[in-house]
Amino acid sequence: MTCRLPSRFAPIALAAAAVSLSAVGTAHAQSADVLLDCSACHDSTASTPARPSVPGPFPDLSGQPARYIAHQLEAYRKGLRQHRQMEKTATALGEGGAAAMARLYADAPQPDLRPPAREEADTTGWSLVVNGAWERGVPPCASCHGVSADDTGRLAPILIGRDPAYLAHELRAYADSDRRSDTMGRMRAFAAQLTPSEIDAVADYYGAWRSQEDEP
Repeated sequence: MTCRLPSRFAPIALAAAAVSLSAVGTAHAQSADVLLDCSACHDSTASTPARPSVPGPFPDLSGQPARYIAHQLEAYRKGLRQHRQMEKTATALGEGGAAAMARLYADAPQPDLRPPAREEADTTGWSLVVNGAWERGVPPCASCHGVSADDTGRLAPILIGRDPAYLAHELRAYADSDRRSDTMGRMRAFAAQLTPSEIDAVADYYGAWRSQEDEP
């Protein structure tokens, strides 16, 4: 598979290409097949070159746990997540191609992000991420979702720096059971305990993380 990926993927692209070529049934070039052109949507630098740390409308998968990416592609194939293009992409990749693509993105470096200052952070969002709401059976978000590039062995995704609108949409999908890709239904149970305003607050907190190179 010839991958049309941004320059920061170059050091790993050649190694991954051999894996991808043997793993995918038909070797479509990403640039030739829109279904396999993952980098067209899932790379922040492709959509916001002037400020790559600004979240885009689609999640940047760079540095996300390989197990998580592969698991979500499987969920699209099985109908546990609904998105017409992603369902077709996951099906076209197949199990082997999904695993290879997951490793490719997982090996890409994440930007070095810093949390918002306490005075800038929404108190509700910060509290739910750090402390949870145990009286409602909601553990801290941070207990599963890593805040470091060293957390790629996890199954749960790293949420810092992600687009707040996307995160809020996915939390609501869990709460409504429209998204069923969570292990043992945990995210559905947790999200269902949050109010709409709390969902927005959590999403806004994670989205407020910015690059270390940005002005405070």
